[in-house]
Amino acid sequence: MTPDHSPSAEREQQALHWFTRRRADDLTPTERDAFDAWVHDAQNAAALAAVEQLWQTLELPAHRVRKADRHRAKKSRWPLYAAAASLLLGAGLSWLLVPSLHTLGSDYATAAGERREVQLADGSRLRLDSASAVDIDLDGDTRTVRLRQGRVFADVVHDGRPFVVEVDQARVQVLGTRFSVSRGEHDDVVLLSGSVEVSTASQRQRLSPGQRLTLHGERLDAPQTVDAERLLAWRDGQLRVRDVPLQQVLEQLATYKGTRLVLLNEAAGQRRVSGSFNLDQADSALDALLSSQKLRADAVLGHWLIVR
Repeated sequence: MTPDHSPSAEREQQALHWFTRRRADDLTPTERDAFDAWVHDAQNAAALAAVEQLWQTLELPAHRVRKADRHRAKKSRWPLYAAAASLLLGAGLSWLLVPSLHTLGSDYATAAGERREVQLADGSRLRLDSASAVDIDLDGDTRTVRLRQGRVFADVVHDGRPFVVEVDQARVQVLGTRFSVSRGEHDDVVLLSGSVEVSTASQRQRLSPGQRLTLHGERLDAPQTVDAERLLAWRDGQLRVRDVPLQQVLEQLATYKGTRLVLLNEAAGQRRVSGSFNLDQADSALDALLSSQKLRADAVLGHWLIVR
């Protein structure tokens, strides 16, 4: 996978640059002239309008804070807003416009919304979830899979050598089993059958079938008994949830269609939901869920999904 250097992507990055620079106190006359020439192009102007719309939408929850803070001088507040815009939008657009460095040069990778099965030379099989990437090394005394990003399910064939999945600072070692490893805000391991041992520099835990273990860097939580088949339903293109926060479900569906979700209704995000959603039709599943919850979504820049 290579970075997106398309004209539209570059235009959006330029729009972000001008959005933040025009709100700075040190904008030079030369820069003003350069901006006037740039924004004269209709497509550039449209890209800038989209960035401004995104910022105005994300700024809404801060209105009450600003009202309570009116005793501060306006001049002292504005640089803070401009800096916040730069940090928030810069980080967000970087996430959208430049593919993650974790996927660059990987042996196998999937795009958003794509799942892929990989047959390894030793007979083992890997299933990669949406937006995932792995490196494979089957040489030597230990077979190693390095999870760079996303989620992978391994159906391991016994050949006398250990099979190890590395994720961040942890190692998941097996001799013949079926399990899933996920990398995200918190990494986790879900064991479907067989036996695995998860280890870091300071801890070691064994899992039994039907258990999940969550990793926080080098710290390992105690294994928990879970419905492994339900958690691993993504292998068949299904997201099955039971009594989980609505925000978590919306974020998973949005990510599967390659968009970033911003939920402005915090109370709605805490609602508990259950159901089964078709990941191969993530758009329809997301629309149906939003409709059932009486929420409205607006797409911004073709990548963000703002939910109210």
